[in-house]
Amino acid sequence: MFKTGIIIFFGIHLVPLISKLRFYLKDNLGESLYMSLYSLVALAGLVLIILGYESSSNFLFSINANAYLYKEYLMFVSFVLLIATSMPTYIKKITRHPMSYGMIVWASLHLLVNPDLSSVILFGSFLAYSIISVLIAELRTEETNKALNPTNTLASPKVTFDVLSIILAVFFTSLAFHFHEYFTGVNLV
Repeated sequence: MFKTGIIIFFGIHLVPLISKLRFYLKDNLGESLYMSLYSLVALAGLVLIILGYESSSNFLFSINANAYLYKEYLMFVSFVLLIATSMPTYIKKITRHPMSYGMIVWASLHLLVNPDLSSVILFGSFLAYSIISVLIAELRTEETNKALNPTNTLASPKVTFDVLSIILAVFFTSLAFHFHEYFTGVNLV
């Protein structure tokens, strides 16, 4: 169930990276139906991942002690990047792919502190997908970028949103570290 969920979840997430397939599906299904089906398939994959995930004592490598020392700072950086994705920030303008970079930081940290096979598959999949996403986005032609965003409606960045991203990241980092056990069943101590 776990591995099937990984394949379904990341398989559907690869569709938007293949521009021709994405345009074909949108043209034939319509935007609303395409997005609805995309969301349902991704959710089904995520549910299978959650239900099938079991941490084991089969460690593939030793835990990186330095990752524990800097975990709060790395997660703060990850949250800043993830939050900045949805606002007109300078962070978004400078990094161009803040969500993917935030996922790279998040997945890398989790890989360093979770050396069991299931965790390596899970977080390694997130890391690989995020890297592939950045690479494909950078390799896209200008025509494809215009087709994906025909009106070029990127809002002008404002420092206010950068500050808001940082404030929200502090809040979510604190929330994650105080309630991680309740969200995931894993105690961070």
